This record gives sequence, C-alpha cells and structure tokens, in this order.
Amino acid sequence: MPKALSEQETEAFRARLCEAAAKIYVDEGPAAVTMRRLASELGVGTMTPYRYFDNKEEIVTAVRARGLNRFSAALEQALESPGDGRTRSRAVRDAYIAFARENTATYRLMFEYPETLRDDPAYREAHARMWRTIAAHVDVMIAEGTVAADADAPIIGHQIWASLHGAVMLEIAGMLPEGYDAASLHTRTVSAVFDAARPVR
Repeated sequence: MPKALSEQETEAFRARLCEAAAKIYVDEGPAAVTMRRLASELGVGTMTPYRYFDNKEEIVTAVRARGLNRFSAALEQALESPGDGRTRSRAVRDAYIAFARENTATYRLMFEYPETLRDDPAYREAHARMWRTIAAHVDVMIAEGTVAADADAPIIGHQIWASLHGAVMLEIAGMLPEGYDAASLHTRTVSAVFDAARPVR
C-alpha cells in the first residue's frame, strides 16, 4: 500500500509533476505528455500520477492555474514597491520579465497554447486574478493623476501587456535587436502608451 504523504509532500509532488509536464509540453508538444512519461521523468511508479490527477488535461490545467497565481502574486508584490505610479509600473514590468525568465516553460504554456479545461474553477479564478493584476498598475497611475481619469485601465493594461509579452517572447527566442533586452525594448513602447494617456491640461 502506498505510503500516505503529508500535505506538504503532496503539494511538493504536485509541483514537480506540473513542472515536468510544462517542460515536456513546450519542448516536445502536447502528445508527448503522458502519465507514463511523467512517471518516468519523476522516477515513480506508472500509476503514481493518477493519485494526484485523473488525466493529462487536468495536469496541464493545473500548470496554468498554478503559474497564473504565482505570476499574479509576483506582479502584486511588485506593485507594492515604494515610489510613484511610473516607478511601481516599472517594478511590475521587471517582475513580469523575471517570472518569464525563471519559469520559461510554465510561462509559455500559460500564454502560448490553447486552453483546455477553461471551466475548471481553480483555473477560472487564477485567470480572473491575472486579468485584474494586469490593469492594477494603470489604476494606480489614474488615481495619482498621471493617466487621464477617463482612461480605460483594462485596455491600457492589455496594450502594455501585449507589448511586454511580445518583447519577452522575442527575448526567449533570441530575436531582439543587438543591445536590447525585453525591458529596454518595452520601455520605448510603454512610454508612448503612457504619453498618449496623459490628462489633457
């Protein structure tokens, strides 16, 4: 009979399983993610992954939900940094880039591939949290008056996000212009977005 794991041990194994699934999915494609392959990668019995997830779709959805929550937490923490809205927005940008660099497979799986079990409650909650987080730094700048009060914070947040995601993906692919990284390239774009959103004096 399998040894009963503590809550911490269970969570640690789920995390390892999700990390392995993300890497295989991104490196080799969805078909390569099988319960047998995951068991082999983790050095456990073939049936062990089924103690934690019913199938690979549940695992991929868990990767996304966990990733989105960790991603949002990193951005939320960055937004609590001291300074004015623009300074805090840059802190959010830096946290975004750091997450993508440190968790590249999970980041790519979060945003690069079609969603599977999008009605999963944990995934929906994590997705909604991420959407709120994306616009939060714009709300700060509206509150302090550096962005127009009638600005559409979610749309501006998505404009900035689209630009940052593009810069991050080009950095991951090694396709940025010489002398640029994701942060320096994004700075040029976001400045134009914020300049256009300034209050009319």
